[in-house]
Amino acid sequence: MRRLAALSLVSVACIIGEDPVEELNPKRLTDQSGAVFAWDCTQYTGCELRRISGSSPLPACAADERPGFGYSWSRMISLDGACSWSFVPGWSRLVVCETDADCPQLNFLLVPDEFECRAGFCQNKDIAAYPPDELPRRFDMIDLCLGDEARRAGGYDVSDEFQAAIDEACPPDDPEKKCVSLPPGCPDVRE
Repeated sequence: MRRLAALSLVSVACIIGEDPVEELNPKRLTDQSGAVFAWDCTQYTGCELRRISGSSPLPACAADERPGFGYSWSRMISLDGACSWSFVPGWSRLVVCETDADCPQLNFLLVPDEFECRAGFCQNKDIAAYPPDELPRRFDMIDLCLGDEARRAGGYDVSDEFQAAIDEACPPDDPEKKCVSLPPGCPDVRE
């Protein structure tokens, strides 16, 4: 009887085959600041971001909060410092790439989000929702413009001039609207 059970498990493993989520995802992600993180994915547990040598230090959190990193996405995917369940302002950095293979694939979701390398950043393949010839939204633009800085306590050191340039380029009254111009010195993710 034990032999049959073992054979059944082997048969199931052969039928299931390789994990498509694991196969399509890189093992490491690099953000704009140059920090590198491990990226572990399976179709059963989704994707987990882990700190490794070369990762950013943990954010300083209150004593009752746990520091860590997570990820978020829309047009681009970002790696975000967190205290317990809240992202820390100024600790988000966008994932950069050289080829499509450098980009994470969130194909474990009911409605998958897939990313490709465009203009040096991992960008969503859904070009109907995120047209490649348009600028990103306000918060993505802030991360894009300031993301090459190393993470540090206190977040970004934003000057009045930078804030004015963001306000002029990106509608301050509606952060969901796309920016209308590119602030000086910011990378252009359009194609």
